[in-house]
Amino acid sequence: MMQQIANFIVDHDPMTVLRRTADTVRYIQIEWSKTHEPIDGDALRLFLCDEYRGDLTEEQKVFARRCRNEMRSVYEEMCLRSLQCAIMLERGMVLDMKTYRGIFFPQGGDAPWLCDKAG
Repeated sequence: MMQQIANFIVDHDPMTVLRRTADTVRYIQIEWSKTHEPIDGDALRLFLCDEYRGDLTEEQKVFARRCRNEMRSVYEEMCLRSLQCAIMLERGMVLDMKTYRGIFFPQGGDAPWLCDKAG
């Protein structure tokens, strides 16, 4: 259920779609430029909106599709984790974001999970 909500947000929330698209363009341009001449940003944006538009080579199209799918997956997980955190905060399962990070990102978090708050 939460995965379906996250997928819906990633695909239908205008601000999320806008941010994801901007991040995807930047990611593709940076990754492509590591081994090639820079990719045209306008052509890339057109292609991402409509694969029949934009003046990209076949190699660039394949690369852009792969990177687009990677970023979409990142955004799905980001939304899923945001929903999870919000629900856990609402239910009193964690005290704050720092505690949440301590559970699911122990390498970057520094707070123990306070099990007694789970009800």
